[in-house]
Order: sequence, then C-alpha cells, then structure tokens
Amino acid sequence: KMLRTAVVLSLLACQAAAFSVAPLGTTLRAQNRLGLSAGGRVATPSAAARRARGVGAAGLRAGPAGGSGAEEVDTLVIGSGVSGSSLGFSLHQKGVDVVVTEARDVVGGNVITREEDGFLWEEGPNTFQPTRQIMRLAVDLGLKDELAFADHTLPRFVFWEDELFPLPGKLEDAPFFRLLSIPEKIRAGIGAIGLVAPRPKEEESVQEFIYRHLGEAVYKKIIDPFVSGVYAGDPSKLSMQSAFRKISTLEDMGSTSGLVEGGILRMAEKAEDARVNFDPELPVYKGGALGSFKKGLATLPRTVRERLGEERVRTGWAVESIAPTGDGRYVAEFATAQGMKTVVARSVAVTSPAHATRSILEGMIPEVARLDDIHYPTVTSVTVAYPKEAFKDSVRRERDVLGGKKGLFGFGNLIPRSMDVRTLGTIWSSSLFPDRVPEGYEMLLNYIGGARDPLKYSPPIADLSDEEVVGIVHGDVSKILLKPNAPAPKVLGVRKWPRAIPQYNKGYADIRREVDAGVARCPGVFLGGNYVSGVAFGDCVQWGVDTAPQIEAYLRDSEGAGGG
Repeated sequence: KMLRTAVVLSLLACQAAAFSVAPLGTTLRAQNRLGLSAGGRVATPSAAARRARGVGAAGLRAGPAGGSGAEEVDTLVIGSGVSGSSLGFSLHQKGVDVVVTEARDVVGGNVITREEDGFLWEEGPNTFQPTRQIMRLAVDLGLKDELAFADHTLPRFVFWEDELFPLPGKLEDAPFFRLLSIPEKIRAGIGAIGLVAPRPKEEESVQEFIYRHLGEAVYKKIIDPFVSGVYAGDPSKLSMQSAFRKISTLEDMGSTSGLVEGGILRMAEKAEDARVNFDPELPVYKGGALGSFKKGLATLPRTVRERLGEERVRTGWAVESIAPTGDGRYVAEFATAQGMKTVVARSVAVTSPAHATRSILEGMIPEVARLDDIHYPTVTSVTVAYPKEAFKDSVRRERDVLGGKKGLFGFGNLIPRSMDVRTLGTIWSSSLFPDRVPEGYEMLLNYIGGARDPLKYSPPIADLSDEEVVGIVHGDVSKILLKPNAPAPKVLGVRKWPRAIPQYNKGYADIRREVDAGVARCPGVFLGGNYVSGVAFGDCVQWGVDTAPQIEAYLRDSEGAGGG
C-alpha cells in the first residue's frame, strides 16, 4: 500500500507541477511583445542624456501624451502583456504615477483572444492555474463574475502506442493506471520514497533528474510529453533547477531525498498558507480546475486599460531607446503615430521578451547582451473545429453541462516525442469551456513545433506554410481522436510564433546572474516577462504583484535620499 501511494503521489506531484507551470503550452506569450523586428534602435546613454538635457533635464515640464516636450512619470512600464498589465495596475492601486506602453495597437502582448461565427478561442496562452494572486487581481479589476473555471474532474491523456491513457487524478485511480507496467511502477515508487542516487555536483537536466528519481519509463511516457507541452523544449537541455524549481527543491525538503516526502511537506505548507491568507472576497474553485474569463484571457489586459485609461496605457508606442539622464532618472524615446515622444521616469520596468530587452537596454547595460543566449523555439498554434459526430466514441460521454448530450470529456492529450507524431499536444477547448462553440461542434487547440522539431523534421515548422501545418495537424488529430473518414476541419486560427517560449536550459542561471549584476548598477531598472518570472500565466501575474511594492519602496527611498 505504501509503495502504491508513493508511486501515485510521485506521478501526481509531477503531473500537478507540470500543469501548474503552464498547462499544455499555456504560455506562448513571448513573441516580440514590443513589435520590434530586429530590435529597436538603441541610443547611447550620452546621446539620450543630451536629448533629455535639451528639454530641460533639471526641470522637465510634464506634458500630455499628445503634447510636445518630455513628460515626467514615477514609473514607466514597457509592454502590456500579463506581466506589464499586472504591474501597471498594481502600481496604480498604490497611487504611483505610472504609464504602460505597448508597441502594437492592442494591449495584451501575446495574449490573443479571437471570436468569430460563434467560436471563441485563444491563440497564445489558453488557461491559467488559479492562484490567490490571480483571483485577487480579478476581484480588484471587477472581474470576479467574469471568471470561468473548467470541470476539475476532466482527465489528462497521454497518447502512447495508438492508445489514450488517462493519468491518475487521485490515489484510488492507481490500480487502473495502465500506462506504466508493474516493474516500472515499482522503480518509480522506490525512487519516490527516497532511494535515489545523490544529487550530482553539476547542473542537472530535466531528463537526468527524472531518470535518477523515477526511472526511464516515467520520463519517456509522462515527463517527456509534459515538457513538450509546457516549454516545447528539449528535456535533455532544460535545467531542472531553473525550469522546474518547485519540483527540484522537493528533494531537499525532508529527511529523505524522496519526492513524496517533499510533496507532502509542500502540500502542508500550501494548506497553511491558504489558511493564514484566507480571503473571503476571493472566488472559490475546485483544486485542479483550470481558469479563464468568460470572454477569454484578453479580458485581463483590456480591463486594465479600461481602469487606468488610455492616457496611462498607451498603444502604438514603440520604444526606441532608454538611457540615464545623469540625475538618477531615465529618458525613454518612443516612435508613435504622432511622431517621436519622450518620457522621463524615476523607474523603468521592461517586460519585453529577452531578445527585445537586449535591443532596448544594451546601450545602457552591456551585460544584457547575454539575453540573446536564451533560446526561443518556433511554435505554431492551430485552432480547428469538427462536427461532434466525427470523434471516436472512446473520447465522448454524456455530460450534464451539455444537457445530457454526448461531448468530448477531457482536458486534452499530450504526445511523447517517441511516438512519431509531430503535434506536441492538443487541448480539447470545447470540453473545457462548452459555451465557446456553436451547437454541433467541438473545438481543438493544437501546438506544433518546439525545440526538437528542427532536429527531427525537414523542413522545420518555421519553414512551412499555414496550409501545410494544418494538414499535418489534421493528420495527427485524425490518428488520435477522429473516426475514419472524418471531414476536413473548419480552420479557425493559425498563428506562427517564431520566438515562442523562453527555454530555461542549463546555463540559464549563469545568464541571469550576469545580467542581474549589470542591472544592479542601474537603480530603478527592473526586468520582467516570462523569461524572468517563469512561463506560466500565474507566474507573470505574481511577478507584477510582487514587483509593485519593490518599485514603490525604491521610489520612496530614492525620494528620501534626494534623488529624482
């Protein structure tokens, strides 16, 4: 019994941690948040400072967004994605004079919700794992009644050797979990209770960590597809400590090195945290339920702009340079439809992707050149719809939410790379949120590409047309979910992300240490975005919420010291 418990707890720990990081590619939000093709023009600090002095560096006059001259603010936030919007609103709540800029003509960065012909779908992030920070932000934005939660009982499937295997959702599911053989379960259980080799001195990859703790079978059948879904990455290169820190640290929490003991202690910590920080204002949801908003994830950044107003959240403002003024502030120049605009700020938060941040700040902080070493693979999201009758009976069941009619029942399916299926995974969108499709249809969100795609396929996803990608996805979906002779799909959206998800590969921590050392020489500059906070929607929200008081404290302390 103890062994069975250990096996299932270890699998549940890995499953829950993977989905809490980013449910099946939940965070494709990294592509060029600032709309910079090869990066903005970076002015040298001296040139930018001269321009600042030209408009009166000692006494800059504040002007409206459409006026002439430089405008003064306390904090300038570059980027209106999840990180930037969360930070901007949190600062506004604290009374900070903040301006958020976005290069594109809509807010949200790579949070893209579309609606057409009765369908509503996402082309970037698709859901979030509910957290206290997300719930608090939603309530403060007046969005409590707009939250939507999927059925927490929906199973996650892994496609293995032409069959879909549901992953165990609770201990009593263990006897029916057929994806692992009895010897494979025993191997995982032995490692889960702490009988593992010592942690090596060198940095471990995800593959090396899982092999050491749970064995080859768990890695190939469960962890490999999850890593494909979360990062679209290569587990042999991803750093366990950097990419999955919460799981990595379980090894050090208890008296053994077992993930089970660490997981139990972590769950106790979370329970105590929930008790201490209980907030009766926050919505109640079931554990394991995934969340969104009734009108999609773009509701959050759109509402931030509505609450702050167009004067504080500005679209069509593409940053071209940021440089110090020489008096403890920073001058930023923007290309807008009304011409060049200048903003002088006491603090600046840059939430763009790593490569765009390098372009913006390299003239001021040479160390940010290392950000180019963070790899972003190409991923394409493909949203398609099929008639309900086209799906195999094995993936459908009668559902109360459909009035007793049959429909897809599941979160989605992940696909190990060893199965020779090119699609990384498929989210059963209409199963999560049945009201997002018209009567008679099911909707699927597929992700294809990733770090290993160019190594295995030629030509890579990056070089294929939309029609070619849809053809591959339809073939993969047909093999896994559809009946023979199913019709071609109704194609709703195809979006190629040339630079999709930042890869927290081995060496990532060294990159961050070097970059952070350079940023430390520029007090008042803060870096954000999913290459900093973590790739999950919730990670980015938490970064914004947590960084706001840091900036508030910096502004207070610098003012007390006579700066600004």
